[in-house]
Amino acid sequence: MIRLNRTNGRCRSRWPVWRSLVIALVTVAAAIPSVRGAANASDSAEVETRIKAAYIYNFARFVEWPARAGTGSVRIGVLGQGDLASPLAEVIRGKLVNGRAITVTSVGAVNEADCCEILLIERSESKHVREIVQALAGKPVLTVCDGESGFREGVMIAFQLVEESVRFQINQDAAEHAGLKISSQLLKVAIAGPGKHQ
Repeated sequence: MIRLNRTNGRCRSRWPVWRSLVIALVTVAAAIPSVRGAANASDSAEVETRIKAAYIYNFARFVEWPARAGTGSVRIGVLGQGDLASPLAEVIRGKLVNGRAITVTSVGAVNEADCCEILLIERSESKHVREIVQALAGKPVLTVCDGESGFREGVMIAFQLVEESVRFQINQDAAEHAGLKISSQLLKVAIAGPGKHQ
């Protein structure tokens, strides 16, 4: 958990792995301006989006996908219009996931998401989340939604704000159905929800 009003803040259950996740999240948060000292609402919104971007990068680090042909980049597709694509591109710039580069690309339609490891569903697509989830059912694509309503529609990870903190819920059943393995360490920092989540 990273609180918005503070400036500081591979799939095996070992302390070094858990510590690396926490350190990674806090390091990114430390570079983000404080919301408490922010001049206006737009500054607060920028902090929120950058923290979410940091989380998405760590989702790529702590989720295991089934083996695929090739060893290309970890692809994050962004579907719809919103505020996360640009800060996400900044966060992942120059970073690797298990030796693989990370790319962020715009996705014009859900059928283009098959080649992605992660699909970020922006707020403009909030009314179509259920159809998107159904179209990707069983496919090894981690669906992430910027909005807690997406969790009820079946996305694997959905962001929400809890007491000024950016948090997220994980639908482990949906992830397993798609052949994805989510680290127990990532599950520990998620909000408990219905179904199997830890």
